[in-house]
Amino acid sequence: MKKIFTCIASLVIVTSVFAQKKQIDSLKQALRVTTVDTSRVNLLVELSKQYYLEKPDSGFVYASQALAIAKRTSDKKGEVHALTQVGYSIWLMGNLPTALQTFVSSEKMAVEINDQWSIARNYDGMSCIYATEGEFKTAINYAHKSEAIFSEIKDYQNVVDELMDITGFYAVGGNLDTTLAVGKKALALAVKINETRWRSQILTAIGDAYFTHHKTKLGLAYLYEGLAFAELHKLPYNLTSAYYPLELAYRTLGNRDSCIYFAKKEFEVAQKASFYLEMAQSSDILAGQYYGIDDREAARYYKITTTIKDSLFNADKAKQVLIINIAEQQRATDLKTAAIAYQSKLKLWGVLIALVLVVTILLVVWRNNKKQQAANKILGSQKQQIQNTLQELKSTQTQLIQSEKMASLGELTAGIAHEIQNPLNFVNNFSDISRELMEELNEELDKGDTKEAKAISMDVIENLGKITHHGKRADAIVKGMLQHSQSGSGTKEPTNINVLADEYLRLSYHGLRSKDKSFNAELVTHFDGKLPNVNVIPQDIGRVLLNLFNNAFYAVNQKQKTAGDDYKPEVSVATSWANGQVIIKVKDNGTGIPDAIKEKIMQPFFTTKPTGEGTGLGLSLTYDMVVKGHAGTIEVNTKEGAFTEFVITLPIG
Repeated sequence: MKKIFTCIASLVIVTSVFAQKKQIDSLKQALRVTTVDTSRVNLLVELSKQYYLEKPDSGFVYASQALAIAKRTSDKKGEVHALTQVGYSIWLMGNLPTALQTFVSSEKMAVEINDQWSIARNYDGMSCIYATEGEFKTAINYAHKSEAIFSEIKDYQNVVDELMDITGFYAVGGNLDTTLAVGKKALALAVKINETRWRSQILTAIGDAYFTHHKTKLGLAYLYEGLAFAELHKLPYNLTSAYYPLELAYRTLGNRDSCIYFAKKEFEVAQKASFYLEMAQSSDILAGQYYGIDDREAARYYKITTTIKDSLFNADKAKQVLIINIAEQQRATDLKTAAIAYQSKLKLWGVLIALVLVVTILLVVWRNNKKQQAANKILGSQKQQIQNTLQELKSTQTQLIQSEKMASLGELTAGIAHEIQNPLNFVNNFSDISRELMEELNEELDKGDTKEAKAISMDVIENLGKITHHGKRADAIVKGMLQHSQSGSGTKEPTNINVLADEYLRLSYHGLRSKDKSFNAELVTHFDGKLPNVNVIPQDIGRVLLNLFNNAFYAVNQKQKTAGDDYKPEVSVATSWANGQVIIKVKDNGTGIPDAIKEKIMQPFFTTKPTGEGTGLGLSLTYDMVVKGHAGTIEVNTKEGAFTEFVITLPIG
């Protein structure tokens, strides 16, 4: 059984038993009277945190309830926090592959919404899984990443938490000097922030390191000092973390009675709290110690050990953890490669766009000169000259409108590149794994083990299905891009406005972030789940939404440059329907629109952006597509310096 006590130190224990009971009662009372979904999610997550240290199954129930509400209300931050807590509960109940996959999924979502605290929290969870599996090098890597983020955001309690992890991981077989350096750093910081309850975890890790390096007396002194702090608060994980290294120490010293005493102590606490991992490790030691002196007890504990091990540490689950680890390593590599390739593409597109603009300007100048020469030849006819001028203005306007549409397509390029990268990463990952599985298949066939070969072939078939799924996802994104590039003469078709709005919101956001990596904003969606499909031209309504989202992100970005640190950029989209009309609201908390120009914003060629950053046709085209193209309406509500909200109504039929 691996030394999983090293990972137990990662759990932050900040309340006594009495205070914890009082906190739980307070949270439950608040939950009974609260009807706001966001508040209920936060309360359920906090309840899960209170329970999962002693009753992980109860912690799982509360976290799952929070996750369901967050998904239903599109509360992304709440969803990340709930999913992370689900991962911790599943880990404590012993399902390592599912717990690891949960942490991986939660970390990806946290990256998307730039929730640094949750990113670090999920790295902590991953380090626990790998430590439990004995992969201490990988565990230390994730713990260091978590500690770096917590240090940056000045969350010193969690910095101590991660330093405790690293101390324990090094104690298993690392360099003694390194272990002691990290452990004493953690202990000093714990004293500095006046937190005594963590000392049992740190002292236990230091004591185990001394004992592992044959400094027996010093090691036992630290282990007993850690036990004293653990028994002071009598929290299950403090106790099991303190009992286990003492079992190992006395087993090494050949002191059977002391080893059995501490192993039984750990088993009793673990059994009461349903900590299956700790039950397995203590029963394994008890079976060995009773062997030869009480074979009935030895057999009983051996049966407990094998039952739990078969459930938690079978070969299939270990393989799942390995596959997830390989996929995560490949994902990190792919992200770096994609970032380099993406920057190269942006530079290439910049050169091509500049070249197209130069050629366009030259053509316009040449064309104007030719027409001017033709006009000079017919100066004798004033009427003809006026007609030619009007015709030229109409032609120029048509060209500018078409240019605006193409510029809209250009705005999508960066966002689409981000969207298409995810399915392509999955295709690459599962292709690599399938290749490795085929090599294993050939080895098993050479051995004549057809049973294992068939099992591997089923894994290959499953991977190929996933490759096909993500390939179709990439194909759908490309088709959507092609639809956007078509002219506005498309036919109307039943369309899910919620899906369309969500897609273009993300594309617009990632498009702006590709130009300015420092920009971040909270995306809020309030979609009516019962919204019927609307008969519209999808690419035209997509352009409408893209224009509004681009303007919204531009407004909050401009405000962020002058506002203080308390300002949090936010762009939201909401849908509803009533009286045969679908209502779409796009709102931002940006710079707002002055009353003096509010009536002009939808006029052709009117823009408030600096020269070169806007054509003045975005809202004009938006107005035409909504009012003239779809018999709808568009209104604007705004307050200068506070917010802007566009309200679109479209007939359902």
